[in-house]
Amino acid sequence: MVRHHVSVTGKPLQNVLWLVGERIGRAAVTATVLGIVARYLLPAGFGRLNLAITVTGVAAALANLGLEGVVVSELIRRPDRAGAILGTALRLRLWSGLATAVLVGGLAAAVGFEDARLVAIVAVGLLFQPAEVVDLWFQRHLDSRRTVVARFVGIMAGATVKLWLVVNGAGLAAFAWAQVADVGLIALALIWAGRTSPHRSGRWTWDAGVARELWRRGAPLAFAALLVAFALRLDQFLVRTWLGDHASGIYFAAARLTDMALFTGAATTLSLFPALAASHAASPAEFQRKLQAAFDALSALGWLAALGCTVAGPWIIPFIYGRAYTDASAVLAVQGWACLFALSAGVRWNYILLAAPPLLNVAAALLHMVTMLALGVWLLPRFDTVGAALALLGANFVSGYLTSFLFPPLRGCAAAQTRGLLILFTPARWGEMLRQFQA
Repeated sequence: MVRHHVSVTGKPLQNVLWLVGERIGRAAVTATVLGIVARYLLPAGFGRLNLAITVTGVAAALANLGLEGVVVSELIRRPDRAGAILGTALRLRLWSGLATAVLVGGLAAAVGFEDARLVAIVAVGLLFQPAEVVDLWFQRHLDSRRTVVARFVGIMAGATVKLWLVVNGAGLAAFAWAQVADVGLIALALIWAGRTSPHRSGRWTWDAGVARELWRRGAPLAFAALLVAFALRLDQFLVRTWLGDHASGIYFAAARLTDMALFTGAATTLSLFPALAASHAASPAEFQRKLQAAFDALSALGWLAALGCTVAGPWIIPFIYGRAYTDASAVLAVQGWACLFALSAGVRWNYILLAAPPLLNVAAALLHMVTMLALGVWLLPRFDTVGAALALLGANFVSGYLTSFLFPPLRGCAAAQTRGLLILFTPARWGEMLRQFQA
C-alpha cells in the first residue's frame, strides 16, 4: 500500500497551549458569571434554563453534520480545494442549523414540553454555529491563536450582557436570549478572525461533488454524534424527570463546571487531529506514537479534573454558587471522575474516524444509555443527585473504556488507552508525550 506524505503547519503543543489558555480564561469568566446568574435565578430557575441549553446542545450534534474531523482531514488531503471544502461545509451547516432549530422548537412545542419556549429561544443560536467552520481552517494549520482571541472577545461581550440582565432584574426568557447572544457574538468574532487570516484558502464556493463527499463521510458521524450527545446528557434528563427543577439546578451547577474540562478536552482533541491524520497517512508507527501521546494528554487532563473536583469541590461550589447549591459539591466530585473516562473516549473517537467503523460509536452510545438507565433506576432513589453522577461514572467507564476490549475493531487502541489512563503513575513517559506534541 502506497502512503502519501501529508503535512500540517504549526506545532501541536503551541496550539494546545493556546487552546488550554483560552479555556482557563473562559473558565474564570464563565465561573464568575455563572455563579452570579445561578444565585439570581436560584436552583429551580437555573435548572430550567440549563435543561433548555442541554436539549439544544444535543441537537447541535446533529446540526454540525459530523463535519469537524472530516473537514480537517479533507483540508489536509486536498489543500488545493480548500475554498470549495470550506464554502461547501459552511453552507451545509447553515442549512442543517436552520432545519435543526425549527425541528427542535417544533418538537418541544408538539410534545407539550414545559419549557418549550426556552428551548425554542436557545435553539436560535444554532443559526450562528456555521461560523465554527472558520475555526476548522485554523485548526488545519494548528494556528488557534487568532480564534482564541476572537472567542475570548465574544465571551467577554456575552458575559457583559448577562451581568446587565441580572442588574436589571430580567426574567428567565431574557437569559435564554443571552445564550443566543453568546453564540452570535462568538460567531462575529470568528468571522473577523477569518477575514484577517494569513492563511489563504481562496474563494469559499459551493461544490456539489465536495458536498456529496462530506455528506457521505459526515452523515454516519452525525448520527453517532447525536446518539453520543444524548447519551452523555441522559443523566441530566433523568435528574430533571425524576427529581424535579430544584434538584436539576443542583446537578447542573456541578455539570457546568465539569463541562469546562470536557470542552477543553474536545478542543484539544480537535487540535491534535491534523497531526494524527497526517501520521495515519504516512506511517503506522508514527500513528501509534501520536495516538499514544493523545491518549496520554487527555488522560492527564482527566486526572486533573478528577482530583481537582474531588479536592476543591467542597469549597469551590459555595464560593461560586452560594450556600443554596452546597449539595452540588458531592455531585461535582463524582462527575470529575466521570470526566476521566469521557476525555479518554474523545481520543478514541478520532481513532474510530481514522481506523475503525463509525458505527462503533453508535454501539458504544447505546450501551452507555442502557448502563445509565440500569444504574439510574437503582441509584437515583437511594442517593438522589449523587446517584445520577454515580450512574454517569459507571456508564462512562463501560462505554468509553470497557468497549475498547469488547469490540474487536477497537482492540488496536485498547492498550494505548489503558497506558494513557495510567499516565499519572508513569512519569517516565511524560517527556515523550511532550516531545510528540513538539514534533
